[in-house]
Amino acid sequence: MADKTDELLTNYYSGVIDTKILLRRSELQWQPHDDDNIGASRAINKISRPFEDLVIKYEGDQVLHELRNQRDTIKRIEASWDETTREIVRMHYDRRDRLTWLLISLRMNLSERTCRSYQKAFKDSVGEALTGLNIAV
Repeated sequence: MADKTDELLTNYYSGVIDTKILLRRSELQWQPHDDDNIGASRAINKISRPFEDLVIKYEGDQVLHELRNQRDTIKRIEASWDETTREIVRMHYDRRDRLTWLLISLRMNLSERTCRSYQKAFKDSVGEALTGLNIAV
């Protein structure tokens, strides 16, 4: 990995960010809750709203919020690029396939240098967007 933007893009295209989001949601869902009824035998005025409490946990969690921001920003930037660039970037950063530049260039019927320049332009635009939005990279 060259820098944090490369690591973030690799995590996005390899499915790591989505997995982290699901894991964090699961952690929040199964955290032990605080007992609101300390010292008494039965809560009389306690209203049980498990779904609303869970949504409040999701919305208030900074880690989950940061992961979603990263994912959504990359999705938005990815949608603004042409299909060729998106496919080159996906093949390069998806570590499940482990494709080399030679294989990527053969599949896309472009030169290696052209594929690298498309990837670098995309990476630079993601880096600028994440820095401009103050998202941790």
